[in-house]
Amino acid sequence: MAAPKAIIFDLGNVLLPIDLSLTYEAFSAFSSFSSSEIASAIADHQLWVPYESGKQSDQEFRNFLRESLQLRISDEEFDEAFSALLLDFHAGVYEWIASLRSQFHLILLSNTSAIHAARFTKISLGPEGQNLFSLFHHVYYSFEMGVVKPDVTIYQQVLTEQGFSAEEVLFFDDNVANIKAAKSMGIDSFLIDPSRTYSQIQEILDTYVS
Repeated sequence: MAAPKAIIFDLGNVLLPIDLSLTYEAFSAFSSFSSSEIASAIADHQLWVPYESGKQSDQEFRNFLRESLQLRISDEEFDEAFSALLLDFHAGVYEWIASLRSQFHLILLSNTSAIHAARFTKISLGPEGQNLFSLFHHVYYSFEMGVVKPDVTIYQQVLTEQGFSAEEVLFFDDNVANIKAAKSMGIDSFLIDPSRTYSQIQEILDTYVS
């Protein structure tokens, strides 16, 4: 089994734990809808997709959700509630990614938003206050790319810009649809269990380099 040249990592629930229920609960405090009703509305109507695709500004997204979810909420309260899902990075993740950098070309590919990115990119994890993302050779955020996973064009853009064939890359994500899309392009892709995350990834990598 040939060792990969590059690794594409998802962020949420792979390197950064998230809990969507915390945001649903936070929004419900400002709405007549319950947290379960908010969760269903967001999932059923894909209310975050236009924003994470870069098709809405921060203010347009806030106003869109205010109307969609009947939120009586200030901008500051909105950003806090929307970001409640972001938990603490796993202990040791900075050192682990740093250990992989000399072996692989490291790429981050995340469906995310400007509001969230402004928060998690400021978190200092390195010994000199560096954030985790300084370790990647390239970072891709969906809101900057204009497309979200599992659209196959997002994977093709990454491969083309980074100069790798599908066969040279491994991809780790916690979403089944994202994994299926990447596999359809010939990328070796693995569904990650959020409770195991990088210990699971390291086990997979060991099978390639042993």
